[in-house]
Amino acid sequence: MVRLPLPYRTGEAQQPGNADEKLRCEAAAYAWIQQFCPKVPIPQLYGFGLSSGQRFTRSDFLPWWSRWVQRARCSILALFGLPLPSHYVGHPARHVPRLETGYLIIELIPNAEMLSETWKEKHDDASLQGNLCRDLARIILSLASIPLPRIGAFRLDDNGYLHLDNRPLSTEIVMQENEGIPVEIFRNSTFSTVDEFILKQLALFDTRTVHQPNAIESNGDGYRQMSSLAAARAAFPQMFRQDLRSGPFAFTLTDLHPSNIIVDDEWNIISIIDLEFSCSWPLEFQQPPYWLGGEFVDELDQETFGPRHEQFVQALEAQERLLGRSGVKSLSSIMREAWASGTFWITLAFMDPIGFTDIFHDRIVPYHLSYITEEVKFNDFWFLASLWRPNDAGFLERKLKDRERYLEELETLAGNEEGSKMALNGGTAKT
Repeated sequence: MVRLPLPYRTGEAQQPGNADEKLRCEAAAYAWIQQFCPKVPIPQLYGFGLSSGQRFTRSDFLPWWSRWVQRARCSILALFGLPLPSHYVGHPARHVPRLETGYLIIELIPNAEMLSETWKEKHDDASLQGNLCRDLARIILSLASIPLPRIGAFRLDDNGYLHLDNRPLSTEIVMQENEGIPVEIFRNSTFSTVDEFILKQLALFDTRTVHQPNAIESNGDGYRQMSSLAAARAAFPQMFRQDLRSGPFAFTLTDLHPSNIIVDDEWNIISIIDLEFSCSWPLEFQQPPYWLGGEFVDELDQETFGPRHEQFVQALEAQERLLGRSGVKSLSSIMREAWASGTFWITLAFMDPIGFTDIFHDRIVPYHLSYITEEVKFNDFWFLASLWRPNDAGFLERKLKDRERYLEELETLAGNEEGSKMALNGGTAKT
């Protein structure tokens, strides 16, 4: 199977090089898992290419003389105690026409069924859920067993070496850059503490609110959003464990959803596909997938998701006992404490910029900051909102004008489209 990055979805026009960055990081995720967690079921990555024309091939699929040279090279490096490259060897493709786009060549899983194909009908089946949670727990535990020194994404360099030196690429970063919204997380940015990472994630939401023309719908909506961002900046760093502030960190499948999981009829996991946006994240960001409850993000609450969360943590505990990894700093204990302290909801809020404000006010404030949302007065929202941009009293008024212009532009575009339809249909628009 050949996968190609879509430039119009990766922000390539606004930030040239984004597509190649995404390819290098996704290829590095395959290489890292194959090297350090070989029991995690993923497809084989046969090779990949960049827009520059540089090609990489897994050494197993090179001609015999190239394999011999690569093995000799690795033997010499090992002899002198030097770092070894990954299994992917870079080489020019002189006799192949340049595609001017990157690509990944990945193993096709035969007779594959995505979990999403049966999830809606069967997600309440206890036996199937048990199998799924067991295998997910094994995978997450395996990935988290390798301590990592910083928060970021792995990258494959031109010589085939793995480096944990790329920004933690995410859907949110790519979407913002694609919309032309500034992202002050540069490609070579990594983070050594949880606090740094949290504040930079909040800064992403700040710039989204400032630059997206339809970010704020009304005065009330504006005060609510601005107050959540200001309060989160003060509260969130205090809600994470200080003993885990500087690591260790863990490799995380940040885009793990039912369409990326291949299962058999009993929901045993056959393979995890689509490793894009895999990163090294804080241990407290290792959480049960929110969709285990069958709901959308904004439909989750303490009462309905609590039993699903506990079911997954118990499955994780069972795997830890089998591996002899139980203890105070076990991953299951970290997950359980994150649920009790509310950091679970923080991780969820960071994954959903649109739902961030609702998650903050409806899940974090009443349950973990000891406030009842209905008792928070308008003046409280106004005061907190003023702390978010204390030297910009006219911000909200400008945002509402931005929204008016945005809606006018939409109406113009819609009118032009309707007029085009009428012209194509002899003056009568189809409905």
